[in-house]
Amino acid sequence: MLEQAIAREESFSVMYTPCHGNPTEEGIEKMMEIFRERHPAYTQYLFTDPSGSHFLPQTTNWMGPPSQRYTLTLGFRRHEDGNFLDKLLTRKCPIFTGSRAPFAPLSAEDFQKMADRLETRILPVLDFLKCTKLALGFSAGSGLMEKLQHAEYLGHLRRPTEQSLALHQALAELAVAPYLQDLSDADSQLLRALTADSMDTLEGGRTDKERVWNEMHKVGLLEELVYEQEESFLRDKAPRGGRKPKADRKPRGRKRKCPPRPGECTDTPPARRRGRPLPSTD
Repeated sequence: MLEQAIAREESFSVMYTPCHGNPTEEGIEKMMEIFRERHPAYTQYLFTDPSGSHFLPQTTNWMGPPSQRYTLTLGFRRHEDGNFLDKLLTRKCPIFTGSRAPFAPLSAEDFQKMADRLETRILPVLDFLKCTKLALGFSAGSGLMEKLQHAEYLGHLRRPTEQSLALHQALAELAVAPYLQDLSDADSQLLRALTADSMDTLEGGRTDKERVWNEMHKVGLLEELVYEQEESFLRDKAPRGGRKPKADRKPRGRKRKCPPRPGECTDTPPARRRGRPLPSTD
């Protein structure tokens, strides 16, 4: 199934590199260089998963000792199809859709655009990233929060069948998460809250309390705004930082000489300074 999915996909290509532990920055650069040589048509945007914890089903012996791990590198035909993956490396709570104003009401057109973006561009890539990973759970980039957010949008668009399917998929992932990794107390509480809200939404329950995934989405939006303000500040500061201080700047134009003070002697007679010959004394 994995090989068939790779063969059908036209917007990106993939390369798996054997590794031991997490790859270094130098190793990631080398992988990207090799990818460019092998897949020149998919180099508009490159992403290498820094975790290095992918397994290939065709090379894994589940009954034997720990199998070989791989680092995954994705390459995209178009930069805009993959550049959202940068947020997996730089954001604590990455979000890929949403209003620029976190507390502004959204129209039906807004919900439609966000649902389409998740369905056609974001979720397929995130699902592919995690299909060869085991202990991913509901961490950043797992696609679980995005599935729940997608279900939320489908509910606003009155598409109950598709919403139910998305919620069932999310609940299945939540159910197996504790068996694939050790969860902290905070993760366990989050798991229970997500499961309860998903079940309540699936059963058609209405509550004044906001769903957990919507709260996390707003946190991600606020984090995004902070990053944008920081980047804007650094862009505005850069030109000013490149200018010389006033004390170091050279004055522009011709340098003017100060006129002599009254009664002050000069070394050059006035006539000579004006370029005229001195009068004869004969």
